[in-house]
Amino acid sequence: MKLSDLLKKRDALTREARGLIDTAEKAGRAPEGNEQTRLDEIRTECEALDVRIRNQAMLDEFDRQAQAEPLENGGGEFEREASQVSLLRAIACSAGLDGDFGREREVSAELARRSGRKPNGILVPTQVLQVRNRRGFETRVTTAAGGGSGSIFEQGRPDMLIDALRSNMITTGLGATVLNGLEGGPVSIPAIDTGQSGSWIADDAALTPADIDVNKRQLTPKTVGCLTEFSRNFVLQSSPDVEDLARRDFSNALAVALDGAALVGGGANEPSGVLDQITPGTLATPSWQEVLNLVKSVEVANAAMGRLGWAVNPTAVATLRGTTKVSGDAGAGFIMDSPTELAGYQAMSSTGLPLVGSPPTGSVIFGDWSSLIVGAWTGIDILANPYAATPFAKGNIQVRGLMTADVVLRHVESFAGATDVPAA
Repeated sequence: MKLSDLLKKRDALTREARGLIDTAEKAGRAPEGNEQTRLDEIRTECEALDVRIRNQAMLDEFDRQAQAEPLENGGGEFEREASQVSLLRAIACSAGLDGDFGREREVSAELARRSGRKPNGILVPTQVLQVRNRRGFETRVTTAAGGGSGSIFEQGRPDMLIDALRSNMITTGLGATVLNGLEGGPVSIPAIDTGQSGSWIADDAALTPADIDVNKRQLTPKTVGCLTEFSRNFVLQSSPDVEDLARRDFSNALAVALDGAALVGGGANEPSGVLDQITPGTLATPSWQEVLNLVKSVEVANAAMGRLGWAVNPTAVATLRGTTKVSGDAGAGFIMDSPTELAGYQAMSSTGLPLVGSPPTGSVIFGDWSSLIVGAWTGIDILANPYAATPFAKGNIQVRGLMTADVVLRHVESFAGATDVPAA
């Protein structure tokens, strides 16, 4: 029997005993006859229950402290178990709450074995960032009673997994290459900086040899994290919709951080992103020709292939949509006629491209986004802290999630951009 069931049974006996004693006191007498007999029975049952409660509490504590067995069997056992891991159960396990967390502990042990690192809390697979349906509300501090503003997502097929990280990152939406499930230390990505070239020759003439210059780009493990807060009642929920809320909260936070590093980066402990590596052009006086010049700079580098598109700051979108291609002639159209297209290529807007300088100016990036590689290592380290000062006062649980990831460009020449688009 579960510890919670034993405690409930003891509480019921206590209430029954209190009722018998209260009845006797109201009558101005001591318990007698059948009343006293039942009180003696309750005392005996409670003493036996106390022993069972102590033993069950000891076993539960041993289970919490036990090292789970890694899932090493073949046949896809680990993948099946990992797909069933609950983010909320992992949080509850880390917070020391009561529950059956066997699957979460076993998967964590296997992830630790594969990655060669010991987690501070409990490791969960990156699958926990996948939302199993698209119906729910999105809140930053999430409680079981709801509250806060949110957006409603249209209903989708419940059997289809929606990769939340991909859907929330514009870099992957534009076509960035994502490498999931990386293990160990740095991962080298081959890159051909100088390829072979063909030439025309006369009869019996020799071809001029051309060596291929093959280099490598390296993904190095870096840590990206998020800190959020859940109510205790929320963590104890078993509804799939509530599980999806928790997953969405984590995936949104990590997506914003990864997108910012991929688009810009270069800050303390951050990867070096696109804007950190390229030499920006100019759109200080936005014109159709300047936009085409950015496209041309990628084309003349023979890098206009793969997934071509634009990442644009909202400030730059407003300016380009309000600027005519031909000065003073609205009939000729605007530089950016559509919010999702610029110069014939897909465009996506993101505040991950920051405003620059004073007065602040917007940024744009054009390029082959398949040349941007986002790498994610196996496992997300979840650590719950029910004693953090502010959440503790509200009965909430503070949860930290740490993910190991990196971004790298295979070819800097695949991108061009500007950081001086004036505000409209």
